[in-house]
Amino acid sequence: MPSRHSGASWAVNGGTKQVRLINDWPNPNSSVANAEKVPTIISYQNHRPHNWGYNVELTEQSFKWFKILLDPTHTTNKNVEPVVTSSKLLGVLHKTAEEIAADYFRLLWQYIQDDIQRVKGDNWRSIYTLKVVLTVPAIWSATAKERTLNAAQAAGLPENLTLVTEPEAAALAVLKDRNEGDEPLQAGHNRLMLHRKKADNCCKPGDAFTVCDAGGGTDLISYKVKDINPLQLEECAVGDGGLCGSVFLDSAFEKYVETIVGKAQYSQIKVKARKKMLREFEMSVKRCYTGDDKEYSVDLQGVEDDPEQGIDDDTIKLKPSMLKTVFDHVINQIINLVDRQIEEVAEQDLQVKAILLVGGFGANKYMHQRLKDAHKGNGVEVLQVNGAWSSICRGATMWGLENSKKSTATKKTVAARVSRHNYGICVSWPFDPAQGHQLVDRYRGTRGEWRANNQMSWLLQKGERIEEGRVLRQQLAHSLQVGFLDSGLRYFTQTLQYCADDDAPRRKENNVKELCTVTYGIDCTTLWMEASYKDPVTKQKWRDATFDLEITLDSAILHFTVFYKGNQVAYTKADYKDQS
Repeated sequence: MPSRHSGASWAVNGGTKQVRLINDWPNPNSSVANAEKVPTIISYQNHRPHNWGYNVELTEQSFKWFKILLDPTHTTNKNVEPVVTSSKLLGVLHKTAEEIAADYFRLLWQYIQDDIQRVKGDNWRSIYTLKVVLTVPAIWSATAKERTLNAAQAAGLPENLTLVTEPEAAALAVLKDRNEGDEPLQAGHNRLMLHRKKADNCCKPGDAFTVCDAGGGTDLISYKVKDINPLQLEECAVGDGGLCGSVFLDSAFEKYVETIVGKAQYSQIKVKARKKMLREFEMSVKRCYTGDDKEYSVDLQGVEDDPEQGIDDDTIKLKPSMLKTVFDHVINQIINLVDRQIEEVAEQDLQVKAILLVGGFGANKYMHQRLKDAHKGNGVEVLQVNGAWSSICRGATMWGLENSKKSTATKKTVAARVSRHNYGICVSWPFDPAQGHQLVDRYRGTRGEWRANNQMSWLLQKGERIEEGRVLRQQLAHSLQVGFLDSGLRYFTQTLQYCADDDAPRRKENNVKELCTVTYGIDCTTLWMEASYKDPVTKQKWRDATFDLEITLDSAILHFTVFYKGNQVAYTKADYKDQS
């Protein structure tokens, strides 16, 4: 569910496994029958969902970009007007971002089920089992991912539910299309074979490429080709992203209009007229702009004539120089992000051979030309793909097919990923000043020995390669007091920490943050069977219990399992900390 628009596709895990893209979203205001996506917008009436998607009227108070509110760390929360407005509206309706997302998911999911029914018949539910794959930005926090899953489950989506990052899904769609003989690359008829040849030349084993997912914001991910038959990729740099994309074009454009019209007059223009102008900019200008000197115009009902500013009869002529400035401001930021990502890849002794543009803004011709000009002469091909806007949702379905239990694929397309953070747990070690242990952390253990608290044991380093299916293991030791007559469950907690810095500290410093807490319970009668010993100082009786923590990593989420004496603990739960 991308921030501004949502897409959906599905396939039957059998036969041809053809992916069906839903493109007939209800749109009463459009003369065009098909659209690859539907706006991620929902309105309420009497505190209940009223309209969603294209059906939301311009006059309605509605939630836009509410998905961003699921991530408390996202700086867009304070910078983008639709997000600020949605945040305020939460208080008016006394709802949380998760509840709004759940309501939208519920309506979207019902429409998807209706589409499946139209194609597969009324009894499709008795024939097929369901697996749902949701996409999330690569730069999202673990809290936001967990909230997305919670909202989807509250909306009644199937229990078999998982997440994949948006750029990985897009890359899967684009490269599988190319690998299976489709023609996803945009070019004129005279250059089609030339572009296809270049695409093949940058998809040899050992080659690297960068996927630039330019939508409302920008997500970047880079891969090295491991094999081509079957296609196998390895992530080769820490993914990146930024607050630069089409939504910031909207903001810059509206500020420009406010400037030429005058702030006082613009504030008096009806909200419906302003929303209609922005919709026209979206459909007729932003998607078509090529960087040339063509004059575009938008309608703004109620604005006073001003020939000097090109305003006449409720129409504003947009100066080519202004449009270029607005587009360049955003595109320059995207180019900087791409350059930074290419430098990251170069640090791994790899050279990026191609940049694949996906996402709604990734389909813009001026965006393509600017990136192409920026990499002229350095051997980096910049390629746009057909279906760039829908590549994420189509790729999510492909990812679900490939990662299903019924999959016949012996190798996954993405064989390895790169850790975006350092992950570890806080432990205590035998006190040793030579190891940098500080007196403030010193305490006496239950066996009378001096120990150092607040020490970090890092399970995974930032930038470290994570093979498909890799499991991180860590022993957890707890000293406890339990008596013969004690009964019930004794609960334990273990907090997983993370650090975004390149070099993680050995001690728990301010740059080490709590990610989530794993809670598990063991019956007291079982714990009492552990060997006992006495503290030589206090003479109290103690027992030590040792657990095994296993963390499995996939595209977007972490899975936790705790074992005690070789058996999986029944009560295992990861509670993500609110990182706001």
